Amino acid sequence: MTMKNLMIALVMASMVFVGCISDLTPFGGEHVGTFDIDTLGTGTAETDDLIVELELINSTSPIQFHDGTSAQDGAEHYRFRLVVGDADDENSPIYECRLASNSPGACLIIEAVEDGVWMPEEIITLRENSVDICSEGCLNQLTIMNGDITTEQEENLQYLGQESTSGSIGHTTNFWMGQ
Repeated sequence: MTMKNLMIALVMASMVFVGCISDLTPFGGEHVGTFDIDTLGTGTAETDDLIVELELINSTSPIQFHDGTSAQDGAEHYRFRLVVGDADDENSPIYECRLASNSPGACLIIEAVEDGVWMPEEIITLRENSVDICSEGCLNQLTIMNGDITTEQEENLQYLGQESTSGSIGHTTNFWMGQ
């Protein structure tokens, strides 16, 4: 095959994907606050490892922690979802982090000030809660938003993004939990 034919074949093959790309809908949420990663955890075989410490830099409204009930969908109640491994793999474990007072599962949120509200300059800690989420180095994806994270159903979907030096802030944050 000549170089010209190869280029034509590549252009034709890439045209097949144009429709797929244009069918993607952009994330419809509004960025309302920024946090920064203060400390990354280390994975061990224990079941109480530090996952990450987060500092709230700013927000346009109070950030209250969701208790897992539908009564708190939307508004100022935010879900903290952690996907361990490849976020695009449907078999990757997913955890929702909650306060000890809100029936936590495998992931626990610990506040610096125990008042149920994450305030600017406050550091919160995400920890394993009697479950080994990461026993060795693992990739994590964190999403903090006030609506249903999977379906994005919420009339006023809002999210917190990680502080960025590049200027672009997304609705998910990826970080590596070391070993």
